[in-house]
Amino acid sequence: MIRSVAVIGIAALSMGAAPAPQAAPAGDAAAAALGNCMVLKTTGEDRLVVARWMVTAMASGPQLADAVSVNAGKKPTYDKDMATLFTRLLVRDCADQSRPVFKTGGDRGFKIAGEALGKVAMEELLRDPKALGALTDYAKYLKQDDFKPVLP
Repeated sequence: MIRSVAVIGIAALSMGAAPAPQAAPAGDAAAAALGNCMVLKTTGEDRLVVARWMVTAMASGPQLADAVSVNAGKKPTYDKDMATLFTRLLVRDCADQSRPVFKTGGDRGFKIAGEALGKVAMEELLRDPKALGALTDYAKYLKQDDFKPVLP
C-alpha cells in the first residue's frame, strides 16, 4: 500500500517523461478520476508543497549537484509535508476516488494520478513571471539561421 502511494510522488516527478498514452486499460478511468480529484482538492499552497518536494528530490541526485544545492535539513520537512498532503488527499479529500485505484493494485493508477498533480504543481510555479522568464532565458541563445533547414 505505501509503495503504491509512493508511486504518486514518482509519477509527479516524471510527469513530463511519460510516453504518449496508448489505448487506456480499464483502470485508467479510475486513475484519471483520482488525478482530477487531487488537482481540484489542492490549493496553491498544496501545489507548492508538491513543487518543493519535487525540486528537492530531483536536486538530490548527482546529475544536478553542480546546478542546485539542497539544504539537507529542509528535505525531511518537505518529505513530511508531502506525506501529509498525500495522506489527506487519498484518505479524506479523494477517498472515493482512491479506493478503486487501491483495489486494482494501483501502481499504474497512482502514476497517472501523480502525473496530473505534478503537472499542476509545475504550472503553479510558472505563474510567477520571474520563474517563467528564467525558463525561457535560453531562447536568447537561439539563432534564426540555425533553424533555416527546418523552417518553411
